[in-house]
Amino acid sequence: MKEVNSKRLNATLTKQYNFDIKALLSKAAKLTKANFGALFQGSLVLFLTFVVLGVVAQQYITINADGSYTFEHQSIIEVVAICIVAPLLTGLYMIGVHQARGEKTTVFSIFRYLPLIFLLALTQLVNSILVQLGMMLLLLPGIYLYLATSFSLMLVADRKLTPISAIILSCRVFNAYWKQIAAIYVVLFLLFLSAPLTLGFSLIWVLPFYFSMMGLLYDELIGEQGQGTDASENDVNESSFDA
Repeated sequence: MKEVNSKRLNATLTKQYNFDIKALLSKAAKLTKANFGALFQGSLVLFLTFVVLGVVAQQYITINADGSYTFEHQSIIEVVAICIVAPLLTGLYMIGVHQARGEKTTVFSIFRYLPLIFLLALTQLVNSILVQLGMMLLLLPGIYLYLATSFSLMLVADRKLTPISAIILSCRVFNAYWKQIAAIYVVLFLLFLSAPLTLGFSLIWVLPFYFSMMGLLYDELIGEQGQGTDASENDVNESSFDA
């Protein structure tokens, strides 16, 4: 397996990174403004994909007289949906990553990771199962797992990690700066709350900003591969998380 560490990743895991929330939010806003076209168009493609999947799934839902409903072939439809959505979602995240690195992107960049559909779908499926199990146990474990696995899709796409290795490394990165990352998620959550108040129009900016922010976070905390480090992938495969 390839060496996956970088100087930025080492600094993050050893808690030496200077995490400036205000500066990151400001930089993400500037990146969103400078690259709005690709981010907005990519978000629109993802939104329309959800709409189409919703229309298809609706055909298999039967509403009973007592108000309950029956969802035929639910498991199969959910797996197919994950296979379709996972590479597109990853493509949007990676648009944010590449823009944070100063690389040019277009709306077609969202389709760049379709060849990794199996690994990305498997990663997303494991993430979903972990979050659902966390929600069933207690609310906080579910929220933690949702936030902690945020970088896993990007790690599979950018570093070619296996789903389990990507999830573990994502959790380790989150654990190193969980307070700061959680604070950024609170800001993003508040921005998404503005959608009902603006009849959804705020999403025109909020969605591109979200993907720009996530891409920037990934690049700042993990960075590019092969930046001159002696660390090996043994760090990634550790089963214990750094708190």
